[in-house]
Amino acid sequence: MSESECHPEEGQHPRLDAELWITYFSEDGMIEDDLTLRRAIFFGGVEPQLRANVWPFLLHYYDYRTTFVQRQAIMEEKHQIYEKINLVRENMSGEERDWFMRNVQCTVEKDVVRTDRSNPCFAGNDNPNLEKMKRILLNFAVHNPVMGYTQGMSDILAPILAEVRNEADVFWCFTGLMSKTIFVTSPKDEDMEKNLSYLRELLRIMVPRFYNHMASQQDGMDLLFCHRWILLCFKREFPEDEALAMWEACWSNYQTDYFHLFLVVAIVSMYGNDVVDQNLRPDETLLYFTSLANHMDGRMALQKARGLLHQYRSMSHLPCTLVGLCELCGPGMWDSGHVPVVTCVGHPDDKPCPLNQPSSNADGNTSSTTAS
Repeated sequence: MSESECHPEEGQHPRLDAELWITYFSEDGMIEDDLTLRRAIFFGGVEPQLRANVWPFLLHYYDYRTTFVQRQAIMEEKHQIYEKINLVRENMSGEERDWFMRNVQCTVEKDVVRTDRSNPCFAGNDNPNLEKMKRILLNFAVHNPVMGYTQGMSDILAPILAEVRNEADVFWCFTGLMSKTIFVTSPKDEDMEKNLSYLRELLRIMVPRFYNHMASQQDGMDLLFCHRWILLCFKREFPEDEALAMWEACWSNYQTDYFHLFLVVAIVSMYGNDVVDQNLRPDETLLYFTSLANHMDGRMALQKARGLLHQYRSMSHLPCTLVGLCELCGPGMWDSGHVPVVTCVGHPDDKPCPLNQPSSNADGNTSSTTAS
């Protein structure tokens, strides 16, 4: 990568360690400048031994502006609630229990025994952490019956369990991840389609050669090659240390709510030329990217994605189809003073233009964007 392709702040932030971590706390334990902390994590990541302390903030277990005393009270309350959820599940009976065993527990038990078994945290027979994982997933399905359990959730949960360890704390971190972040999409079709609609536009603007190739292919715009990337958070594509660095960058919610899509674009920009040069069909493109799993440069992809985000935020003109990419990350979509011209590009099937839809910012205030 050339210097011009990098984010201007690339390389300026060290990995967050214990010494740096304590500097973010006030005397009573509040993190008053969470933006600076999230920026540091976005660029530098978190030391592995510190993840059990930092991740609960990133995953909405604790609010940044809670004190030491308040967090202790929150933890105690959440532990009690978790025990009640566990009791509700254990005391199921009759048809309810039969349905749960057949439709949820059977699938969970099959998935847990084959999840991350090469990780020392889950290796071997009769590993108590496997039982923890199973209980957390079953209790999550009880506590969130609308979302329930779907295959792949165990893959997302396992690294959190390996780092945070306490069962109740892991449950609430996982709950926050599944319900309050955009990085992990729920398995509903409309959520995946929302991600893909944003991604198509980013590819069109940032990797036009690859986009035009996929657009010329029958079903190419389904972008099947990246569905697993989005649903499993790149976990199967990179070694764990690189994948977790990507997770932390996404969870930091810095300058965009959809950093995972910039990671997709970065991977395509790094490896997609072969797809075009060889004129691969969509099914061949899927096989091609699948063959690259664990052979791609994750650190380069992270750097490139940060550079692409800066490039996106520096554009003079943007289509209305991308206005939602930076909606929630605060303190504002365009906090640098640069405000692009956003233009309506037209919408099929009489769909409303996003520019005419009110949106909520990070503080819950409603705002709207004016078309140019």
